[in-house]
Amino acid sequence: MTAFRHGTLSLDYHDSGSGPLTLVLLPGWCEPKTVFAPFTALASQKYRVISLDWRGHALSDRDAGLSLGAQDLLADLQQLLLELQVERFVTLSVAHASWIAVALAENMPQQIQGMVFLDWIMTQPEPAFFDSVQQMQRPEHWLAARDDLFTFWQGGIEHPQVKQHLTVEMAQEDYRVWQAAGVAIEQAYRQYGSPLNRLGELTSPPACRHIYSLDRGEDYLRQQQSFAANHPFFSVVRLENARTHLGILEQPAAVYRAVVDFLDD
Repeated sequence: MTAFRHGTLSLDYHDSGSGPLTLVLLPGWCEPKTVFAPFTALASQKYRVISLDWRGHALSDRDAGLSLGAQDLLADLQQLLLELQVERFVTLSVAHASWIAVALAENMPQQIQGMVFLDWIMTQPEPAFFDSVQQMQRPEHWLAARDDLFTFWQGGIEHPQVKQHLTVEMAQEDYRVWQAAGVAIEQAYRQYGSPLNRLGELTSPPACRHIYSLDRGEDYLRQQQSFAANHPFFSVVRLENARTHLGILEQPAAVYRAVVDFLDD
């Protein structure tokens, strides 16, 4: 366990490997940094790799009165990068942690060299999505909403490591964390409409790549390809041999290859 302090908080992080470029790995809401373990084993052979447990999550402080807003998580992340003296980095973020990654890029434009997003809902979500994140915010419904997400995220296949991560590791987070996630995620989509809209508003965007596997819809892929055609900083890769929400666990080598290809462009 390696921890740094931000104010009175103790936040756990992992730092391994070395190289001219650092990969900063951001787990999704309600998720421990263990989601990155197989990927880190590959990536740390070429890059410095840093991951953290967000405040209120996993091995970091989990005080009952802790503020869990997106801006709080962003401030913790910036403090970690400052303390570790990270000067040039690329973020790799799971799902809605990508909203935080984009805010970080606005705050640290000189240091951030690129952003990789993993299975982020890039287009305007369906109404059922908003119903789900609203249920996460209600004490009488959050467990059912969470379990429905766990089932959906497994993509109709049986992958033991993905299932373990979802139903055991992520299931350790309590209502406060899931409620905070629901609030932050809903607010972001209400404000920006979609991640593609958010990226399109950036003044000087770094290179970005979306790597995903869960949504197999051809229209979803075409919308991203169309955005890429008009915004050369963006690219998209659909993993053809992965089916879950967590391609980073299901197919870490395939994700690593897509990341290296992105960084070598």
